Amino acid sequence: MDVIKLPFGESAPQETDCISIGAREDGRFDLNCSALLSCGDTDEAESVSLIGGAPYDSYEEAEAAGLAWAADHCVESLYVSSLPVGAVSGV
Repeated sequence: MDVIKLPFGESAPQETDCISIGAREDGRFDLNCSALLSCGDTDEAESVSLIGGAPYDSYEEAEAAGLAWAADHCVESLYVSSLPVGAVSGV
């Protein structure tokens, strides 16, 4: 998987597979993921996402979880956004 880490505060371009890691006021991190799932020998693709969930204690934990999620969904090229407090909200 090709991982493209964007400068702090920059969001991934629309229509790309991406994970967004946002700082929370309590020092933990939220993770949101979005990808176009197309695994195996199929021409069909399905949009999948992960929004919300329990916050992570460190940026590294959130990033590792996002990279694992992307690998599980056959992502070939992934944008990684690091966003300031309040820019990503978990549900």
